[in-house]
Amino acid sequence: MGLALGLCLVSGASAVLMVSAPEPPAGSGDPVETSASGPVGDGVPDSSDDRRTQQSAESTTSPAPGEGSGEKPPVLLRSVEEEVDSADGELSVVEGESEVMGEGPLTTFAVEVEEGLPGETEDFAAAVEKILGDPRSWRADDERSVQRVDDEDADVRVLLAAPDTVDRLCAPLNTNGYVSCANGNRAIINQNRWVSGVPHFEGDLRTYRIYLINHEVGHTLGRGHVDCPGEGELAPVMQQQTLSLQGCERNGWVHPENDSEN
Repeated sequence: MGLALGLCLVSGASAVLMVSAPEPPAGSGDPVETSASGPVGDGVPDSSDDRRTQQSAESTTSPAPGEGSGEKPPVLLRSVEEEVDSADGELSVVEGESEVMGEGPLTTFAVEVEEGLPGETEDFAAAVEKILGDPRSWRADDERSVQRVDDEDADVRVLLAAPDTVDRLCAPLNTNGYVSCANGNRAIINQNRWVSGVPHFEGDLRTYRIYLINHEVGHTLGRGHVDCPGEGELAPVMQQQTLSLQGCERNGWVHPENDSEN
């Protein structure tokens, strides 16, 4: 099984599962709307160019609060690092389990990180756990309960990887080194989007990170893309906000009307 949902703090970060990223099949297609059984992503702004070389000049990310002061930034703003093109190609499951969060049928998730990425694996795992365990995420309204595990048979896996590895894992979907995707039960997160966001979020990296996890995990749960419902309204989490807000306001939550427990 593949992806992972998450919310809490992680006590350890040693690798449990190692697997080489597969080579892409011959011929990669353009992004298309698919079911959760095949790769699905946010498309590519310009399918003729590899976007990773343009993002560093466009990035609007500001230093995380507390950075440089000795104070640890909030969980959702940790490990703001430089962009990369590639890493080691080996994927490691981050050790650690959370309590069961929410009510309803249990969905387990694991967190995987590619070896050799900048930043701390514990930071990514803690952020995923915090997002997916929030009542505003996919566990809302007692639809399901969620629990982070470090079992290779987790129902969902959330994976952080360098652009080159994302391109391989998402093939035949064309991610062009820029966007993230979901493939089967894996939510595959592009490291450069995680650390830099996108320009039209105007430096709001916290909201973009929440959106990125909830959107790709939504695909693993069978949700497809939707459009902005109207000018000035909150963007639905399954809107392709990485590409455009379409006149909506940026939003990362599935159920933004719910109260947070945190």
